[in-house]
Amino acid sequence: MKILTFNFNGILDEVEKELKKQGHEVMAHNKPNGELVEWENADVIVLWNETDNGGWKDWIKQCNTAGVRTVLLQHGRRGTSRMHPPFNEPLASDVVCVWGKNDIQRLTSSGIPADKIRLTGTSVLRNLTPRIPHKGINVVFSPEHWDVDVVENFMVNSALQKVKGINIISKLLKDEHTPNLYPNPVWSDRRTPEHLQIAKNTAALADVVVAVSESTFELIAQILDIPVVIADIWIPKACAGDERYREYNREYSNACTRVKDLSKLGDAIHYAVKHPEHLREERKKIAIDDGGLDILDPVDEIIKVIEQ
Repeated sequence: MKILTFNFNGILDEVEKELKKQGHEVMAHNKPNGELVEWENADVIVLWNETDNGGWKDWIKQCNTAGVRTVLLQHGRRGTSRMHPPFNEPLASDVVCVWGKNDIQRLTSSGIPADKIRLTGTSVLRNLTPRIPHKGINVVFSPEHWDVDVVENFMVNSALQKVKGINIISKLLKDEHTPNLYPNPVWSDRRTPEHLQIAKNTAALADVVVAVSESTFELIAQILDIPVVIADIWIPKACAGDERYREYNREYSNACTRVKDLSKLGDAIHYAVKHPEHLREERKKIAIDDGGLDILDPVDEIIKVIEQ
């Protein structure tokens, strides 16, 4: 088969390797000059995104009309959010592969037909770096990634630097966070092959992860049994000019501690360090419900969907 892939966040790293090993032709989506390849030559197109923005939906419909099958892969924790209120964008691809059973519930409750959803898990959450022994208390701060470096990031960054007895490591994204603002920065770029390993290695250094939202990096920490503290101070705002994001409801699991008063952020961190057993069972459960850790071979499951 000829398979055209659009990789992002490392969701297709292992899948592409295995497809090639099995004799499939994996087509990079860009030519050397940056133009899109002739997608009409593909048997299947595997995507990470199909939003209304950027013309993705129209292009996918064009592919479907031409008889080219399309498969959407969930690209991050709760990474199908545009299909939920207030966006309510329909599924354009033939099928969508999701990480965990919570994602099935989210999609079906938003009107996506169950027969278009495949529970596959993800290779993103496999082969994690084991926790790395170190001296002192390491707090890894994972700022929110939005269309700009938001004020909540600056507020949490400031509050963290007032907490005594901790070492702060900042897990940042290239082109999304402000250089020279955060202490001990570790940078990665979600468009490059190194991104996932950098994220996994950084999470392994943490005694506690502090964040503004509970996203993929926080799920990696929870799988490693690292406490996650969320600064629950998000102010609704537009993203990339889309006003609908002001009505977008943040989701949180019961596997994290939420702090609304930043003056108490240090107390929550030190409590988590002193009581690592707190929320341990919840972390184990969310690894399955959000991350699909009960699925034995997610790469094989994704390839089965691609080959259908």
